[in-house]
Amino acid sequence: MLLKNDVTRYHYLITLHTICSIAFIIRFIVLCTDLSSAKKDSIAFPIIILLLELGSSFVTFIANLCYVFLRYIGSILFESDRENVGCCSQSFAWNLSTLTCFRCECYLEYPQLISITRFNILIAFEIIRFIGFILACVCASRYSPIGVGYAILAAFSFIPSLWLLIVEYLHYRRLWFHYHPDVSSDEKREYDSHHLRFLPLALTNDQQTSYWQKSRCNKGNNCLSRNLYHVIMYHSSNTRYPPEQTTDGQIVIGFHQTSHASAASIAKTNFKPGQSGWIGPGIYFATSLDHTEFKANQFGAYICAKVNLGKTRRITAPQQWPSTEEYDTVYYQHPIGADEFCVHDPKQILSWIILIDQDPNKQLLEQRNILPLSSGKYIEDRLEDITYRGCFI
Repeated sequence: MLLKNDVTRYHYLITLHTICSIAFIIRFIVLCTDLSSAKKDSIAFPIIILLLELGSSFVTFIANLCYVFLRYIGSILFESDRENVGCCSQSFAWNLSTLTCFRCECYLEYPQLISITRFNILIAFEIIRFIGFILACVCASRYSPIGVGYAILAAFSFIPSLWLLIVEYLHYRRLWFHYHPDVSSDEKREYDSHHLRFLPLALTNDQQTSYWQKSRCNKGNNCLSRNLYHVIMYHSSNTRYPPEQTTDGQIVIGFHQTSHASAASIAKTNFKPGQSGWIGPGIYFATSLDHTEFKANQFGAYICAKVNLGKTRRITAPQQWPSTEEYDTVYYQHPIGADEFCVHDPKQILSWIILIDQDPNKQLLEQRNILPLSSGKYIEDRLEDITYRGCFI
């Protein structure tokens, strides 16, 4: 992938947005000059072009100023992401500055659409500017020199603008389609069809809010969504997803923690059932992300999976799992609510997302003999999540 280095790509974005902002200021000055010298029969053209510029480039210009302001001064004004300054919250200010303030209900299920919406808005603004450029050419041919200067400047301005759109698309693609922490090269990797993608742990709910273990989903524990993206990005790590009491064949959300190396293997070849365990052989899942911390033997990568429980045997003590009855899952109802379940067949795991801890405690992992990737590193390809600041609040 071009511009895979996140810091380099981010600097390209800053540079290109700065160039486009300067170009807008120059075009704006030329337009005002044309407007002041235009006669009655030609004044309509520069007015319409000015309105198109204000509706496109000026909006982006203001958003960029807000972004710079929030990036470097926002932490002084807003002590938390839910604090208001006047009538403006930090969340709204970030959404405005990143052009992601147009939110709809579907974003709660598919947060990746937030970034692509920003990209589409930038494309729409370029189309509006192109209409203004066509009008300037028409104006120049009829009422020269009115519109000539603007048309020339607008034509040259499209060069950095097109580069900006390309880099913005690469920025979106890097997070959602090209983050593979198990490989630092650009070689093509083949993953299991049930593996949706890798994401950095920093994108989870608790990492995106200053209110620890408080879900950003307004429905809280009453939320019925079982979309993996929604669970990861809008619900806290202590949110539990236990199944209903009696129904077999339920589709539930399960959480599993393992090492970086094992996670890379699972992404390629699916889960491998263990030969032993305190509620039998199989693949173990907790009902919340937090509960994996004291259930797992390996650490560093979290897996959020959609699992079909099939025929379920419920137990209230570990020694109850052996049975002559045929069943697909053993579900252990823990006395303090730290439930877990063990599925026997990897085919019951319908899909999953792997969350990578990019800053693991290497000393602790080494002490517990938790192996890194084949390269000797725990993270071969680091994604700098700070470059996406503001797009997921």
